Amino acid sequence: MKTPLIKGIALALALGTSGSAVADTFKPINTEAAFREQVVGKKLMFGKDYVTARANGKVVGNFGGKALQGAWTWRDLYWCRTLTTHAKNTDCQTWETDGKVFRVTRQRGKGKSYDYTLK
Repeated sequence: MKTPLIKGIALALALGTSGSAVADTFKPINTEAAFREQVVGKKLMFGKDYVTARANGKVVGNFGGKALQGAWTWRDLYWCRTLTTHAKNTDCQTWETDGKVFRVTRQRGKGKSYDYTLK
């Protein structure tokens, strides 16, 4: 029987392999101001899991049935989050959007990608 974490990882891998025709419609979010306008305060869904980046620099959500917490900051072109639950690490990510979906790529745009949808 698969655990929720394994299911979440499998889903992340599946979403990260979407076709390039779709990727062409995504536009990068390159500034903190744009990130705050488009993302902050919104509930972003990843299957049954979700995350919200708050205006006060906190990250909250639920992943794999467990509360997700941490902090975020904007560094250069990247959204950097430090989790205090789950992986307990810092990862700086690129963010792109097509207006409805947010594509996030880990490790400063060199890692795996996954998509969030607005609830």
